Amino acid sequence: MSDLTQAPQGLPSRPPRCPDYRDVTDVADLLPFFESVARRPFSNGLWAAWDLRPGERVLLRVDSWHDPLCVEAAVRTLEKFGCQYEVVNAQRPGPPVWFEGHDEVEVMKEITKELAASFAEWERLDDEGTYDKVIWGYGGPILSERRIKVQRFPFITPEMTASAAHTFPAELLTAIDQWTWDRMREGRMVHITDPEGTDLRYTSRAEYWDEERKYFNAEHIARFYPQNTAYGRTYLPGHIWGKPNFLLPEGLEDGHGVVAGTMNHIGPFPWMKLTIENSSVTDIEGGGLFGEKLRRIAEETADIQYPGMPGKGLLKWWEASIGTNPKIHRPRKDYLLGWNCALYERMRSGIVHIGYGSVISSAPETEATLAGLPNIGHWHVHLNYPTVTLEGAYGAQEKLIEDGRLKALDDPGIRRLAEKYGDPDQLLAEDWIPAVPGINIDGDYWRDYAHDPAAWTRAELEVCRRWHHLYMKMINPAGAAETSCHH
Repeated sequence: MSDLTQAPQGLPSRPPRCPDYRDVTDVADLLPFFESVARRPFSNGLWAAWDLRPGERVLLRVDSWHDPLCVEAAVRTLEKFGCQYEVVNAQRPGPPVWFEGHDEVEVMKEITKELAASFAEWERLDDEGTYDKVIWGYGGPILSERRIKVQRFPFITPEMTASAAHTFPAELLTAIDQWTWDRMREGRMVHITDPEGTDLRYTSRAEYWDEERKYFNAEHIARFYPQNTAYGRTYLPGHIWGKPNFLLPEGLEDGHGVVAGTMNHIGPFPWMKLTIENSSVTDIEGGGLFGEKLRRIAEETADIQYPGMPGKGLLKWWEASIGTNPKIHRPRKDYLLGWNCALYERMRSGIVHIGYGSVISSAPETEATLAGLPNIGHWHVHLNYPTVTLEGAYGAQEKLIEDGRLKALDDPGIRRLAEKYGDPDQLLAEDWIPAVPGINIDGDYWRDYAHDPAAWTRAELEVCRRWHHLYMKMINPAGAAETSCHH
C-alpha cells in the first residue's frame, strides 16, 4: 500500500475535544431537547425542525433500532403540543447489529431501496391527505413541493438526543447555512484538501447554475429531480452542496485529484485512496475489505452505461457535502451499534463527506433500478479536517473551510447574531473534534491509526465516555477546562 506523498501536517490549532458524557436513563431528561426541536420553524433540512402546532395530524415513523426512551419522549412532546398523532414502529429483522466501515457497501444499497420506497409512501400520504406532517428517517433527501411536510427523526439513542445540536438556535443555523451557500455559489474553482491525503479540484462551471448563479440549472434539475425540483435546485439545510448534486454530460465534468481517508457513513476502515479523473473513480488503493468491495463494484460496472452518467461505469464523484452544526458530536456509548454510527457525525460544521456512485433519489438512479442494473447505491469518504478554497470570477481566493473549521463561524455578522443567544465563543465552538495521531495529537499516523482506525476510534470513545475528565487533560492539558463543556 502506498504511503502519503508526505507525512500528515499537524494541526495544532485544531486540538481534540468532546462534550461531557452522562448516561440518560429518564425520559424527562430528553424532553427539553425535543421541545426545542418542536418549536423550531419548519425546515426540510437535516437539522430537526418540526414546528408543531395544536391540532396538526402527525405520523411519527420510527423503527425497532430507535431507543424506546427517544420514542417515548417524542410521543410526550406531540401530546404536549396538542397534536393528533400516530406512531408506526417498523420492525427490522432482529436487534441492531454491530457494523464495520466496509458494511457501508451493503447498507447504502439497502438504504437506496428504502429511500425509494419512502418517497413512494410520502407521495401516497400526500395524495390521501390524512396527515399534515410526517416525521420519518434520519438523513438523506426529502420530499418537497407537497402539501404534506416531511421532517427527520435522527434521535437514535439518548446520547444523540441530549445534545446541544438540538437546542442550537434555528436562526443561527439558517444564517450559517446561507453564508456557506452564498460563497459556494460564487466560487468558480473549488479545491478540497485534507491532511489524510485528499487533494481534489473541480470547475464550478456556468452549466451547473442559472444565469444569476442563485439556483442550480433548471435543465439539469429537470433531468435528475423532475419529481422533486424544490429539493434539487438549492441547498439542503445542514448539508450544503460543495459540489452540485447532479452530473453534467460527458466532457463537462472535470473533477480530478485524489480522495483519501478512513471513515464513511457507517464507520472506520483502513486508509484508502481514490483517484479521480473527469469526476470518475479510476483507481482504488487500500481500504481493507471496504476497498475490496469497491474494486469489485468498479470491475462489475466498468462497461455499463448508467442513466445520467457521463460515460460508462457507476463510480462517479458527484458529492462533496458540508456539515454546518458545530454542536454535533460522535456518539460514544455503543458506537457502531445499528444506526448509532458515523452517519450522524457528518453534519458537524466543517466536515465534508465525499460521495461517489449513483446520485441518491435522482430520476436516473430510479431508472437504473427499474432497469435491473447492478450495484445501485453510493458510498463515502469523510474529511474531518478539510480545507476548501474557492477561487472567484476574478481570481480572488477565499477559504470556505480551513483545517475543518467552517469559516462562517468566525464571520463578524454570524458572531453578532450569536450574541442574541449567548457567548459567541461558546456557541460557535465545535463541541467535538476527533483525536487522530499524527494530525492533531502526538503519534505516528500510519503506525498508530491509519492501518486500523476502528481500534483507535473505539478506544478513544471509551476513554472519553468513562474517564472524560482525564481524557480532556491527556489530549489538551493547557485547555482542558475550557474545552470540556456540557450544554
